[in-house]
Amino acid sequence: MSAPEVQPMRPATGAVPTTRPRRGPVPRRRAWVINAVFIVAMMLVAVWAAWPIYQDVSYLIMAAGAILTGLALAWLGARRGWSWFTVLLTVLGAYLLLGVPLAAPTALTSVPNAVGGLLDLVTATVFSWKELVTIQLPVGSYQSLLAPAFLLFLGGTTVALSLAWRGGRLMALAVPLIFAVQLFGLVFGSSAVSVPLTFFSVSLPAPRESLIGLAALLLAFGFLAWRTHLARSEALDLAARTTGVRRTPGGLGGRLRRAILAGGVLVLAIGVTLGGLSAVAATPTREVLRSSIDPAVELREYVSPLSQYRSYFSAEQYDAELFTLSGPAIDDGTDSRVRLAVLSYYDGEVFRVVDPAAGESDQATAFARVPHARGASADSVTTRFDIAGYSGVWMPGAGALSSIRFAGDRAADLSDGFFYNAGTASGIQLKALERGDRYTIVSDSQADATDLASLASPAGDAIDETLIPQSLVDWVDAQAVTRDGTGLAELVTRLRERGYLSHSLTVPAVDSWTADLGDYQFSPSLSGHSVARIDALFTALLEKQNSTTATENSQLVAAIGDDEQFAVATALLARHLGFESRVVLGFTLGSGADSGAPGACRGGVCSGQNLAAWVEVASGDGGWITLDATPQFQNPLSPIDDTTRDPQYNTEVIAEGATEQRAPEANPTNGEDQPEQDPVTGTDLAWLFAILKVGGISLAALLAISTPFLVILGAKFKRRRDRARAADVSARFAGGWDEYIDAAVDRGFSDQGSMTRVETASYYESAGGAQLATLADRAVFGPVSPQVDESDAFWALVTAERAGLAASGTRRQRLRAAISLRSFSRLADARHLFTFCRRSARYDVITVRPNRRDTSRLGERPPISGREA
Repeated sequence: MSAPEVQPMRPATGAVPTTRPRRGPVPRRRAWVINAVFIVAMMLVAVWAAWPIYQDVSYLIMAAGAILTGLALAWLGARRGWSWFTVLLTVLGAYLLLGVPLAAPTALTSVPNAVGGLLDLVTATVFSWKELVTIQLPVGSYQSLLAPAFLLFLGGTTVALSLAWRGGRLMALAVPLIFAVQLFGLVFGSSAVSVPLTFFSVSLPAPRESLIGLAALLLAFGFLAWRTHLARSEALDLAARTTGVRRTPGGLGGRLRRAILAGGVLVLAIGVTLGGLSAVAATPTREVLRSSIDPAVELREYVSPLSQYRSYFSAEQYDAELFTLSGPAIDDGTDSRVRLAVLSYYDGEVFRVVDPAAGESDQATAFARVPHARGASADSVTTRFDIAGYSGVWMPGAGALSSIRFAGDRAADLSDGFFYNAGTASGIQLKALERGDRYTIVSDSQADATDLASLASPAGDAIDETLIPQSLVDWVDAQAVTRDGTGLAELVTRLRERGYLSHSLTVPAVDSWTADLGDYQFSPSLSGHSVARIDALFTALLEKQNSTTATENSQLVAAIGDDEQFAVATALLARHLGFESRVVLGFTLGSGADSGAPGACRGGVCSGQNLAAWVEVASGDGGWITLDATPQFQNPLSPIDDTTRDPQYNTEVIAEGATEQRAPEANPTNGEDQPEQDPVTGTDLAWLFAILKVGGISLAALLAISTPFLVILGAKFKRRRDRARAADVSARFAGGWDEYIDAAVDRGFSDQGSMTRVETASYYESAGGAQLATLADRAVFGPVSPQVDESDAFWALVTAERAGLAASGTRRQRLRAAISLRSFSRLADARHLFTFCRRSARYDVITVRPNRRDTSRLGERPPISGREA
């Protein structure tokens, strides 16, 4: 006789517990690897999209470090079951720990620089986004501008992988998250698009941008398709193991239909994407953030440096050393030039740096921040500048900038204050250069200028004719020259040889500029370069030519002035003939100008007497031809011309002792100089301001880092105070017990929600837990309402128990418990927001306890036991 079959016992509730067997380790590990491959591939597309912003090896190192670090943090979070808050803290910690070596590598030169780099990294989290769209590209590793990309790549990789590995239904959020990271390179990049590619007479506009969009779309589609397939396979496997129904593979027809449907959707998406990208690329300019944001610094009104030309020939500055240069051009003794300011726009009063009609926000002409390195060629020239007596915002430079490095005590400030205009190859220093400042410029070597005579006649006028004085037009017509490059060269030669050099209105001091001109006969001249002043200059030339039959230039000397007037006159001559021109203020190195004037810096030492102004004429092929404009001084005015020259000009003469009032704030793009201010006497408090600045930045960084923790501590304090001051005394006991449970949960104990208070206290094994449970049950379920003094005593016991729990751990454990959010998730029943660990179903047996109230006076049901009575 066979033994009777023993039926398994079932719970009292009648529910049949089902156990969900785990899948084998190999499929799960394979799914994790495939998810990681898709996420990393999409992040690499984001790295590719942002490459034009940086274009430096340090960017690739930073991107690799950020992606690998994010991969490691996401794996640790999934392996150890970290909450999302813990993952956030680890990402912030990795950002601060690895930010300096990866996102600010230039700060690793010394320990103080590394500390400063950490502060810059914290502030760059907020401010570097604006700087990134106001600086010229590529930026390389300039300052801490790698920080935005590092934060996006690190945070995006960590969050996307965490969603893919343990996000459940939230897994799909990984795709739009990575799309946002991929848009970083396109939104913060340049407005220019890549060069179109042509295949078999078919042109593909913006191929790089199109490939980026296509790769992002294909990877996102593949990732979602893979996740859908994985979820379907897991559901079918679970159904097969639960019901015992064997799973059979689908037919060929079903697979073929799914493949055709997926392929059709993919082809449609690719067509729409490429069509949209082509339509966007076909527009004249691509709109990005830097297209609508003004330059990083709002440039204010400055006095034109050309208006201050004659001040350098005063007795105080004529022989004063301004700065010293050292480099190949100085050592070889070749002729080269140092540019101080390039003035391209004339408004009838002064020559300015930017177009007055376009305004200071014009991206094409405004000065903008540039990185230290902009790419150097093989034939670059290195020049070092040591500032002596020179001061001002207009920065001496040599050629098209490739890179610049500042040195000295103010290196950091000078680096922050440097702005550059690539169109004119000139820079400004908003911190104003001072004695002792040093910087080294690597610039492209100056190409040989095209012969002016080879220029053809231009198509039309290059300036508003209202700015051309009628006397200039009549003088040009009287010369009977062709309106091409040859004619312009002849006009410039006649202008210089019929002019006479003079730097002042009154007789200068004996040891001033006249002493270096040999047998020089002084003639007074007015300053300024307005239309009226230029009109007077050409009027004198025209009257002299009409009053004599002489044809030699030496016999037609009539115009008096210096580079300020003659450079403007030359530029206006070129524009009248239709050539684009601009005035350049700077210094000449080497053997000097061809006029014979002692205007060249000797041995690399430049002083006030070496300041010069010349003209650059556009050659039509993107280059500029240099024209010297300094008038001659060997042939003076004839006595009759010098004594009968009339009428007087209507230019206001400023008395020698007068001072000019200027606006306190000015704009360097308008071409004017900062107003001079009287020296400030008194105690130097610069060190105090520096300490306050560092302390303020440190305090702000500390406050930004500690704000989340302070919010958590404040929320817990408010919760504890509200519980202790509840209007219902019984609620105070219930709140005190909740405070005890929260302290234990934050300490690391599990929430025993299915146990009674007495059982929970026994489980925690605390000294006074059992007494707290008894008092709380009596206050909540007892027939008599408790008194206020009893609640105060109860809360004293709660405080003691919380202190006992805290004392049982280390300082690190106490700190971690203080900022833990587990107690909030316990009360909100929202722990799934902080962890994606799936809970298995529990089958609790509800035991009816005799002689006990079913509900308390607070509406609370008695805790269930989990054990049968």
